[in-house]
Amino acid sequence: MKISHLTVSLGAIAAALTLTPALAFAQDAPAAGSTDTSTLTQDERIARLEQELDTLKRQRELDQEIATAAAAKTPTATLDKKGLTFTSADGKYSFGINAQVNVDVHSFSNDDGSLRDEVVDRLIRPTFSGKAGNASFKITPELGGSSSAAASIVDAYVEYKFSDAVQFRGGKFKSPLGLERLQADADVIWTERGHSTNLVPNRDVGYQVFGNLFDNAVEYQVGLFNGATDGVNLNNDLDNQKDVVYRVFAQPFANTSIVALQGFGIGYAGSDGKHLGNTTDTQLGSYKTPGQQTFFKYATGVYSNGKETRSNPQAWFYLNNFGILADYVTVKQDVASSTASAELENKALDVSASWVLTGENVGFKGGVKPNKDFSLKNGTWGAFELTARYGYTEIDQDAFTGGFASLASSAQKATSTGFGIGWYWSENLKLLADYDSTKFEGGAAGGADRRKEEFTSGRIQFRY
Repeated sequence: MKISHLTVSLGAIAAALTLTPALAFAQDAPAAGSTDTSTLTQDERIARLEQELDTLKRQRELDQEIATAAAAKTPTATLDKKGLTFTSADGKYSFGINAQVNVDVHSFSNDDGSLRDEVVDRLIRPTFSGKAGNASFKITPELGGSSSAAASIVDAYVEYKFSDAVQFRGGKFKSPLGLERLQADADVIWTERGHSTNLVPNRDVGYQVFGNLFDNAVEYQVGLFNGATDGVNLNNDLDNQKDVVYRVFAQPFANTSIVALQGFGIGYAGSDGKHLGNTTDTQLGSYKTPGQQTFFKYATGVYSNGKETRSNPQAWFYLNNFGILADYVTVKQDVASSTASAELENKALDVSASWVLTGENVGFKGGVKPNKDFSLKNGTWGAFELTARYGYTEIDQDAFTGGFASLASSAQKATSTGFGIGWYWSENLKLLADYDSTKFEGGAAGGADRRKEEFTSGRIQFRY
């Protein structure tokens, strides 16, 4: 029995009984087996009513207890802007599905038709994640790219959380190098990442301890990895050597009353390792422009031959609707050929700025969230963001003088400037349009400067 509302005025009942005594005496004698209340006094009748009320109240409590117990055993399913999540009633177990799709258009000018203009499913990534108590996992396959050969596993790892300050991760994921590389793919404000990502791995396989300290004002990561080559999405180890990778990033004013500096962050990351390649498996990377055109690669027969050390100072600053990100990477790498060996130092810089015209806040994580979604019916237009960047990749001059690369086919330096606009229809859908101009030092026949690359790109991105 369920009773949503029950109000009884005992005083009113008593008054009614007092005013109508004749009615009670006029009743026929009660049937056999029934309860005769005609002989009850007014106090006895009130007591009986109170007893019945108590019984009804207790029944309601029992019904509520049964409903609560049933709910405690029933899992829940949540479908919202972040995807589909199934969660156990006690919150201890969960399983989630979300996805990201990037459809891009690439166009080159000033190339005499030598570079491909195309529309491409640049990124198609379903993600499966879950947890069981303090343990969790994430698996993300990559189904996009310019060909089916691009299909791969992007992330596949397990985690265990001892506390906010001490957490463990093992598997395939981003090693803690390169601030722009660490930014989530859905949050990057350009169709293609900048020059600093040339000198850091794409994904690596290993173990990592990480955590947040001082009320999230400081984060750290320390890990042991197989040692992926610059720009490589590594699946299997290539030698017996390993890389130690570390990072510390602080937001010193995050928990202070200095509002203007709460969005300032600064950090340092690095790696130390040793790699012994050969002429077949060189373990050396090649470097690309923002237009994803290779402008530098080592000469045939050149391979890694010892120590590799990366240094990566980094910073960001976000204030309301303005943001800037700076990422600088240097790599010292021992290389060798059949006739020579050397330690080469390559460098890369990326500085990127954004300004949200419609006033929404901007940050490193989460992307721009429009105050009002785009809607022709309601006359709202979402959010608009202007972007600009500058960056370069510079190859050690000794790579060319020592015979490890040729200026006739590889540029010694590539410098890019770019600008773009982002149109956020909602938290789930955004449109990007970018332009990057890259000039080169060397890279053409006879060591002349390679022709300037002018790259225009667009993107429709759905995140869920």
